[in-house]
Amino acid sequence: MVVASISNSLKYLLRKPYTRQVPRIDKPFKTPVTRGSHVLDMLKCTGCSMCQQVCPANAIDMVTADGDYPQNPRKRFPRIDLHKCTFCGLCVEYCPFNALSMTTATGYELFTVDKSTLLRQPIELKLLSNASITITKSYFTLPYSKSYQQGSGDKEVS
Repeated sequence: MVVASISNSLKYLLRKPYTRQVPRIDKPFKTPVTRGSHVLDMLKCTGCSMCQQVCPANAIDMVTADGDYPQNPRKRFPRIDLHKCTFCGLCVEYCPFNALSMTTATGYELFTVDKSTLLRQPIELKLLSNASITITKSYFTLPYSKSYQQGSGDKEVS
């Protein structure tokens, strides 16, 4: 019995491991609609807090930031807690001044072992050098949503 246990242990000890370390550098998961980190254009933001109001996860709160922003006299900007964020994109969709957008980065820059680094201040919500902004307000309109003509019942307009 003891010999069988030791032989089984040695047999499994010499095999390759089944798990892989994250992130997998060989094939990053990325599609045309991958939603990465948020990007804030502080020169367009007026501090209206619409993003905070529509966030279903309550991941956005407004904080003050230093600097000269004539379009935002109160100097209130969104601070995003990526630990709470579900990356649904409602903040991007409802931003009336197109100040918020999302990147198509694979999200590896969001991996961390320290949760406190996931609370992003407004100045930290800038575009990373290896990402491109492709998810803006126009992403959430046609052809991704259905459009119905008023007065035609439930007939879809193409």
